Amino acid sequence: MADSDEQRRGSGRPTGVQTLERGLDLLERVVDRRRRLGELAAESGLTKSTAWRLTNALIERGYLAMSPTGEMRGGPKLLQLRARMDDAGEMLAAATPVLEALAEQTGISAFLGRRDHDHSVHLYRSDGGERVAVTTPVGTRRPLGETSLGKALMLDDGEAAWGKAFAAAPAATQAEAMAAMHKAAAAGVVLNQGPPPDRVHAIAAPVRDASGTIVAAISIAGAAQYLDTGRMAKLAPVVRTAGETISRQLGYRKG
Repeated sequence: MADSDEQRRGSGRPTGVQTLERGLDLLERVVDRRRRLGELAAESGLTKSTAWRLTNALIERGYLAMSPTGEMRGGPKLLQLRARMDDAGEMLAAATPVLEALAEQTGISAFLGRRDHDHSVHLYRSDGGERVAVTTPVGTRRPLGETSLGKALMLDDGEAAWGKAFAAAPAATQAEAMAAMHKAAAAGVVLNQGPPPDRVHAIAAPVRDASGTIVAAISIAGAAQYLDTGRMAKLAPVVRTAGETISRQLGYRKG
C-alpha cells in the first residue's frame, strides 16, 4: 500500500521529484506574496521542519532571502535570471530580422547562439532555402570547440582557453584549430569545415554589447554542396557585417 502524503512528510527529507515539486511550490508562493515560514508550512501542507529544510536550501542557492522580520522574499538569483531573460529577449529582438535577411540573402539557414560556460546554446534558427538543411533545434548545447558558433563566442578568450577547448583533439588537429582561431580572431569571422560524413560548412561571427564583450554569435551553416570553400570566402564579409549590425543595435560602437 502506498504511503499517505502525511506519512511521507513525516519520514524525513523528501527525495527526487517530490522534493523539487515541493521546493517550487514554496518558491511560487513567496514570489506571489511575502510569507513567513509558518504560513508557508500551513499553506503547503508541510511540517515546519520540512518547510524550513526546503526554504533554507533555496536561501543558500539565492532563490529566496529572509528579511529581518522573518518574511521570505525573492532572492538575488531570481533577479539574475530575470536580467538574463530580459537580455535574451533584447538579443532576439535585435537578431531575428537580421538573421531572416541573412538566410534570405544567402539561401543558407542562419543561427543565433549564446555562451553557457564551456558550451554554446542555440537560441534561434532562420530557415534557408536548402533542400538538405542543418536543423539544429533551439536549446541544443555543444562544447565551444565543436561548432562555428562556439568558436566565434570564444574569439576573445586567447590561446589558453582555446587550447583547453581543443584539448581532446589529436595534436595535429589542435595545431590546425589554434592556427584557425588566430586567423579568425584577426578577421572577426570564423570559417569552419566539418568532417565527413556530414561535411557541414559554416561561417560565424561574434555579437558584442555596448561594452565590447562578446555576448552571442551568429552563423550560417549548410552542407558543403551549398557552401563550398569559394562561397565561404565570398560570404564571410556578409556574415561579419550581419554580426556587426546586431552589435550596433545592442549599443556596440567599434573604437
